[in-house]
Amino acid sequence: MSKRFARAAMNMVMDAMTKQLPGRKIQNAYAHLKGSLGIPFFSNVFLKENTFAYLCAMKWPLVFVLTVVATACWAEAFQLFEQNGKKGIKNNQGQVVIPASFEALGWSDGSFSVIANVTGYRLGGRWGIIHLQKQFVTPAHFETLVHGGGDNVVARKNISRVATKTGVINLQGKVKIPFDYDGIQISGMRAIVFNLANGKFWFGLTDLQNKVLLPLSYKNILSLGTLRFAVQQHDGKMALYSEDGRAVTDFTIDSISSFYKGFAIVHQHTLQGLMNREGTIKLQPIYQSIKIDTEGQVFAQLPNEWRWINSRNEVQQHFFADELVPLEDGLQLVVRGNKMGLVDAHLQTLVPIAYDGLARVGKLFIARKGNKLGLINRHNEITIALQYDSLESAGKNLLAFHASAGWQLIGMDGQVKTNKAYQSLVPLQDYYVARYRGYEGLVNADGKEILHCVFDSVLQINATMAAVKFRGQYGIMDFEQNWKVAPQAFPLQPINDSRYLHRQPNQSFLKSFDGQIIYFTPYPAKFERDYWTEYLPGGRERRLSYDGTELPVSPTAPATFMQPVDGVTRVLRESEGMRGVQKDGKFGFVDKKGKLRIANRYDSIQNFSEGLAPIKLIGKWGFINMRDQIAVQPNYQWVSGFKQGICLAQQNGKYGAIDASGQPILSFRYDAIQMLPNGNWELVAGNKKGRATARGQIQIEVRFDQLQETGDGNLIAGQSGVFGVISPDGRNLVPMVYQKMSYDKSASLYIAQLKSDIKPVSIN
Repeated sequence: MSKRFARAAMNMVMDAMTKQLPGRKIQNAYAHLKGSLGIPFFSNVFLKENTFAYLCAMKWPLVFVLTVVATACWAEAFQLFEQNGKKGIKNNQGQVVIPASFEALGWSDGSFSVIANVTGYRLGGRWGIIHLQKQFVTPAHFETLVHGGGDNVVARKNISRVATKTGVINLQGKVKIPFDYDGIQISGMRAIVFNLANGKFWFGLTDLQNKVLLPLSYKNILSLGTLRFAVQQHDGKMALYSEDGRAVTDFTIDSISSFYKGFAIVHQHTLQGLMNREGTIKLQPIYQSIKIDTEGQVFAQLPNEWRWINSRNEVQQHFFADELVPLEDGLQLVVRGNKMGLVDAHLQTLVPIAYDGLARVGKLFIARKGNKLGLINRHNEITIALQYDSLESAGKNLLAFHASAGWQLIGMDGQVKTNKAYQSLVPLQDYYVARYRGYEGLVNADGKEILHCVFDSVLQINATMAAVKFRGQYGIMDFEQNWKVAPQAFPLQPINDSRYLHRQPNQSFLKSFDGQIIYFTPYPAKFERDYWTEYLPGGRERRLSYDGTELPVSPTAPATFMQPVDGVTRVLRESEGMRGVQKDGKFGFVDKKGKLRIANRYDSIQNFSEGLAPIKLIGKWGFINMRDQIAVQPNYQWVSGFKQGICLAQQNGKYGAIDASGQPILSFRYDAIQMLPNGNWELVAGNKKGRATARGQIQIEVRFDQLQETGDGNLIAGQSGVFGVISPDGRNLVPMVYQKMSYDKSASLYIAQLKSDIKPVSIN
């Protein structure tokens, strides 16, 4: 780059300054200078853009600015090199400026820059400042050195054997801000300082001569750019402050972004608004999202609107929320801006929308803020303080985990039931398997250890005892901690109060607790309350009592009887006094006495219904009556049987419906037909749905993606992702403009979600 161009750019800045042009024009001149210099060259210049803007805004002496600009114009680039594991510096002609003698050069945050021929060095694990003329500016006695912009270096050093503090020194090693702080962050011509006291960080603001602008009284202070700071109190609320420590707003803000295009996005009660540098609210915090594009145009999106609508399309009430989830007792879980709360049936707030998670447990709620969980009721009253790292529902209790202790069993009233904390607590039926110091035991619902934690593992339990593994062997112990079966080599399983299973590699033995073998089997078994099932090869089953007596395969099924018929190989259940039978590979019907009434001449049959039975001939289905007369010709691939005089049938791959004479009442053009609880038919064709009456009259043509019965006689209809309400005869009642819709039976209203779009807004 030619110095002539650099001088021309510098002259622009000088001209802007001497004519006292507005700060924006000065910054434009500076930007031209920066572009002229080029980014690689400018990377070693100590003047940062925000510092320059700050100087311009503060109208600092012109000579200082010109000195800065002159330094920028003739700064020289340098680069690191390494030799024998040591670091040195060369100039851009490749000449060694600093020999390779140091552990590191640059700054302790890993960055490298040379400012006014000065940089940092590390020797013996400590940092100091060195001049490129090989002069040590400071000894290496700092733990860290980080360039903070301009003439400022944030340094950290030991001030005693037990204390380490942070301060600010200049490039000549002189102290600008004393080493009184636990941390310092430089922002322009200001320093955000903080100390740790009583387990909390306390933040303040000073200038670079350590003049206190804000005392160390705040939870946090954040630089927002454009000479503004966000100051946060310990209750979490924020206010906007100027660079001289003056409050611009009250402490009413939940959070605030950095300024962009002269505006900052503020958050209040999970919603967003827009504020200018003077603290004036330009957009009230009612929006779900606000964005500012590179041209400064503001776009805003309202939260989703939820409407309660009657069948006359009249809005009864509405509410703004991202999500609204109906719960029992008329409650609604509200989600807004990733926060959750509760409202009642009248949309009155019960639990403020301030929690990161809410999960119902009976009539209470597990609540989460950040990474901590507790228990609250529907009125936001705390039952268990939000102090646990995990909180899980477990029957009538809660399993609570704290990283510093372990797992405990807690009642819904907040009472801690266990007298110690465990490595783990895992629900098992009505008990909890507890692990303590590497061993397992059993805890009951009252938090009492009914089996002490001395076992390798707890395996199975019943109401009175548990199978355990103890020192590598297996036993059964009752809850009075008496051995029912002493430990032995093979696994055991308690079945009930009198029987247990003893598993060996090739056999399983059913035994009584007095040691008697009742039954043994090599096959898998499943145990029920009153019997057990042995699974035999080939898919066969054998059911036995716990005394070893074989039972019928279905011991609870009612017994049915029929006089034997010679040659019958299969018998169907009785229906309307007739029973289907298979003989010699063909099907017919017999009466209750087993007398053949319809000869076995059909390929397949189904039961009689409304006096007609489906029969299959030459691969097609039709119907016969009880006199063995063809009532409906066999022309169908499938039939359902008659119900209320109508039968569903399939023909040429499509479904329709016929009456008892075989006349079609629903044409064969549907992919599926299903009877609804109200007796009407749902019609499906090509993933679209429609409706027909029980007698086959088309009410709603097949054109909707979704149709949902509501209980008030109308239907919620969905098409292309939007929903509305239609009458049973297909008339539009509520237009299809909503993204979600459900029916509230208790209020006889439709709940509909109307999503908001992001739109440009005017802030004038």
